[in-house]
Amino acid sequence: MKWKPQLSAAENAHAALPRLAEKYFEAGRKAAAHQRSPKELHRFRVKTKHFRYTLEMFRPLYGRRLDPQIRRLQEIQRILGKMSDRHTISGLIDGNPDLARKLEHAAQARAKEFRKYWKDTFDAPHQLRAWKAKLG
Repeated sequence: MKWKPQLSAAENAHAALPRLAEKYFEAGRKAAAHQRSPKELHRFRVKTKHFRYTLEMFRPLYGRRLDPQIRRLQEIQRILGKMSDRHTISGLIDGNPDLARKLEHAAQARAKEFRKYWKDTFDAPHQLRAWKAKLG
């Protein structure tokens, strides 16, 4: 995001945030396209968090109309957070392969849940266009 000092905060936000949304959707499509490693999905979770925090920072300029988008980002964070937690715990369990296997299976189920949520809800037809229109 290049900030232009001659423009107001609102003008800068309306110019930069649609492109940021575009980049986020590109990253999300890659993350949801195939089975990704827990590390790759964790990186996307961090991108989600950064994008959400950016939108929250500009909330005073947009008002409550960003709330639905922020809630969708929180849902992605929630799903990927549960996946990450289960994967991390499974790596810490020593001497209990059954429990480790169950946790890893649960982590894989959360990754599948993410892919479904991304494709069916977050990135459903025309969603990117709607995000860009709302932010622009």
